[in-house]
Amino acid sequence: MTEAIFGLVGVLIGSAISWFQAYWLNKEDTKKAARYLAIRVVCILDKYIEDCFAVVKDDGLSYGQRTPEGCLEPQVKSPGAPVFPDDVDWKSIDHDLMYEILSFPSDVEAADRGIAFTWDMVATPPDYEEGFEDRAFHYAQFGLRAYELAKKLRKEYRIPAKEYEEWNPVSELEKELRDIKEARVRREKRNAEFAASMAQKVAAA
Repeated sequence: MTEAIFGLVGVLIGSAISWFQAYWLNKEDTKKAARYLAIRVVCILDKYIEDCFAVVKDDGLSYGQRTPEGCLEPQVKSPGAPVFPDDVDWKSIDHDLMYEILSFPSDVEAADRGIAFTWDMVATPPDYEEGFEDRAFHYAQFGLRAYELAKKLRKEYRIPAKEYEEWNPVSELEKELRDIKEARVRREKRNAEFAASMAQKVAAA
């Protein structure tokens, strides 16, 4: 009887050790997969930030010159939505963070449709001001969003920060976004004042 008990205990201990070893190895594999994913996504986001910066800074001039017709036209192609790898284990990272990353491209695609509408239906030559502003407004936000995602991944998976030597696209994107918002507020105020003035004239007529 005693031998049977000791035998059963031995089997249970052996099973527990085997289970723990398998659990530990699986956990280590998941950590490695998560860090590998994070490194690849961070590299994509870093490049995307720079692409967004180029779009925001596009003034429509080619070597300082307008088109032969005297118009401004985009010199930098919009990067569109970031493309993330599909050969990595997305389940290896935090699910909330995974959602933030994987929902990003669809938000960019939706904004691009709005930008296209602005160019086609609202912006007018020769400066196409509304089109340039709308594009810069959205891509400044996308660049900053990419930066925040990269920052979260760097913190979670101990990835070194990217060093910029003589410029910082993040601070530039923040400034451009702030300037656009302020310009829109001023424009809305002018439009409201104009509408109020016209209403008064109509009422007095």
